[in-house]
Amino acid sequence: MTEALLDPDTEDTLRLTLDEAQALGEKALRSIGYTHEEASTIAAHLVDASAWGYEFAGLPRILVIAQRPELAKPRVPLSIVRETPVSAMLDGGNNVGYITMLQAAEIAIGKVRQSGIALIGMRNSWFAGRNAYYLEKIARAGFCGIYAGSSTPTVVPPGAAQKVLGTNPMVIALPGQVNPFIYDIGTSSVMSGELLMKAFLGEEFAEVHGINKQGQPTRVASELLEGGVFPFGGHKGFGLSLAIQSLGLLAGAKFRNGDLSDFGYFLVAFDPELLMPREQFTAELEALLSKVRSLPLQAGASPVRIPSERGFREREIRRRQGILVSRRVVEHLRQMS
Repeated sequence: MTEALLDPDTEDTLRLTLDEAQALGEKALRSIGYTHEEASTIAAHLVDASAWGYEFAGLPRILVIAQRPELAKPRVPLSIVRETPVSAMLDGGNNVGYITMLQAAEIAIGKVRQSGIALIGMRNSWFAGRNAYYLEKIARAGFCGIYAGSSTPTVVPPGAAQKVLGTNPMVIALPGQVNPFIYDIGTSSVMSGELLMKAFLGEEFAEVHGINKQGQPTRVASELLEGGVFPFGGHKGFGLSLAIQSLGLLAGAKFRNGDLSDFGYFLVAFDPELLMPREQFTAELEALLSKVRSLPLQAGASPVRIPSERGFREREIRRRQGILVSRRVVEHLRQMS
């Protein structure tokens, strides 16, 4: 029996196998100066993001990377500026975060294995993509991770008429008995990748998500890029976003409102064995999640969704079925190649 398609085909999309998407991404990235190894690393992240169901965080990001002003500046290898057995302040060498955050996660895992805990800050890097990608690696190593990332001004505080905060994601990842538990959110009403993709395609959102440069509410993606988007959840989301931007300063970000801003990446990883046996923790976590899944439902309600479980399930399906990519995006990437 033929498996039903998870993502229906449309006239505006092309279906690519993961290998085809990887090859297309690598060729486009090498055309803008990345080495074979760098292009492979970045493309693998982008294809995985699409497999999780986040098309905007997939191959379309290459078109954005190609236009970033940082790309025209010199790049040097990631370096450790300051280090202790349990911490490291990193300089990303003006490399894209898809490369440097993977290195930062590997450094964190090494320190946790040695000392039980790691505190990592990183500056002078940009665009880390889907941050759960790195935290999943930490959790699959058997450790817990907490991440916060600040970025360039995109978000307008409630009542303000000018953007000042980044989209500022945070992630909590915990080791599980099968798959990790991963909670990954951005603190803006829409994520920057989705905003950039819709602006590229000339689209608008179904709802008002921010203001234009005159301070008027708008749904048009290109106008939101000029004006700014709202935080999620009003003042609660704004407060969380501001806290994350502050942690970015601790990670070494230099914040200059209105100018190109240095991104700040703040990561804490630790071994649950510091507090209890890992097997006990993963068993208790599974018991908690099972209890939540089995709760009685309100009339007509869908089953309770556990963060990250949809992504793990759909990734396996798209590995078989392939991913849908905007036809216009594919055409642009092929022209680059």
